[in-house]
Amino acid sequence: MTLDGHHLIDIFDAKIAPYAQYNANSRGRIHKESVDPERLGFQRDRDRIIFSPAFRRLQGKTQVVSPQFGDHFRNRLTHTIEVAQIARDLARQLKLNEDLAEAIALAHDLGHPPFGHSGERALDEKMQERGLHFDHNIQSLRVVTVFEKRYPHFPGLNLTHEVLEGIQKHETFFDRPHGPIYTPHLESQLVDISDEIAYLSADLEDGLRGKFFTREELLQQTIPKLAHNSLPPAEHTNRSSLIRRIIRHLLEHIVRDTQNHIHQQNIRTLEDVQQSKIKIVSFEADFFRHFRDLKQFLFKRYYGAPKVQKLNDQGKAIIYQIFDDLLQNPDQIPSKAYDNFPDESLESKICDYIAGMTDQFAHEFVHHLPS
Repeated sequence: MTLDGHHLIDIFDAKIAPYAQYNANSRGRIHKESVDPERLGFQRDRDRIIFSPAFRRLQGKTQVVSPQFGDHFRNRLTHTIEVAQIARDLARQLKLNEDLAEAIALAHDLGHPPFGHSGERALDEKMQERGLHFDHNIQSLRVVTVFEKRYPHFPGLNLTHEVLEGIQKHETFFDRPHGPIYTPHLESQLVDISDEIAYLSADLEDGLRGKFFTREELLQQTIPKLAHNSLPPAEHTNRSSLIRRIIRHLLEHIVRDTQNHIHQQNIRTLEDVQQSKIKIVSFEADFFRHFRDLKQFLFKRYYGAPKVQKLNDQGKAIIYQIFDDLLQNPDQIPSKAYDNFPDESLESKICDYIAGMTDQFAHEFVHHLPS
């Protein structure tokens, strides 16, 4: 029997929890489109994101350390893929909408500038000098709603409202036409914690690989120690085994703790989720303290390491230089950048242009600036 789009919706929605985001209850898109007979709406969103140039550019953007440290260190694209994998796995275990979680995860960093978080800080500092602000979550939203131009009848990718809402994952209050909601859907919250789990576990592995700290130093932290003690003796010295067990430890806790929160808060519907004043997908307080300690360990031993800071400072200096030069020479900004927001300030146009650059493009751009 050939299925149409509405039959697909019924089949998939029957598999998820009543407090998940149903496909059938999607608020649709800004620009109305017909139902695809072979793909659900959130699946179409996922495909549009993956085939976008902004997604491909993530490969050329630093996650924490530059590729010059080695070919096996994460970049922004590999991090995004890892977040999406974790998000789908968690969504499956919690009986949430896997396709929605995956689409949000794949889009969550599309607005990230070059040179990692130091690049984001540099852009924000330059904008704050002019009374403005830069945030990569907001920029990701601008990428998918305006800057991507792949369709003749509307700007952006015309993603569903639920994915757009999920990209704003750090916001805790949304004003809807039919009243405010205090907490985004669980799939959005899930991507938020998946992001943290992905970068923490990946950075632990990259930090060990780069000899920023030793295994013995890492095992002084509670979560790695618990993971290590649960390994078979034959795997006690294997780095990959330790990282896998740390990830499993984190996933087991977030699933169990989230299920407890759902029960404690008497969450039965999506509306219950949206009216909750607390984050539901989160660690219990005791475990969160260990999780926070591990993040602080990384900040001290990896993110704050002198050779990482040196590269961060170099990246910030490049962004400062490009920003200042474009202020003096705005003709270097491609004319198409003016088409998106013709009434926008020059500073905002410069910010948009720099945020879309890869590390290599930024390096080459500075190299060709007038002395």
